Amino acid sequence: MIRRDWFKRHVEIMAQALGAVLGLKSKGDIQAAAAAIEAAIPKAFGMGGKLALGLPIEEFITLACRGEEPSAEFLSASAKLFREWAGLLETPGRATEAAAALARAQALLQLAESRDGRAV
Repeated sequence: MIRRDWFKRHVEIMAQALGAVLGLKSKGDIQAAAAAIEAAIPKAFGMGGKLALGLPIEEFITLACRGEEPSAEFLSASAKLFREWAGLLETPGRATEAAAALARAQALLQLAESRDGRAV
């Protein structure tokens, strides 16, 4: 029960961040949208953005999930957050970080699909 509640709360953090980002993007405030995601990363995963992008995927998941096995929903929400972040990182010319965020999104999506048994 506690594990499920923890994952649910962190999925909610990611969903709120994505909602804020989409609202800011629709207003044309790309810098604020990027800042909103960068502020949500530590809340969602318990680590800063550079660490979240730099760790191998297995270590990232272990740290982000506190050693618990993540749900497909958590992995899918994480993939969406990283995919959106990748798009925002491309705007100011942070190509290396954008590529890392996109790679992280793709890896998380593949894991979510393998756990869930269907496309997410």
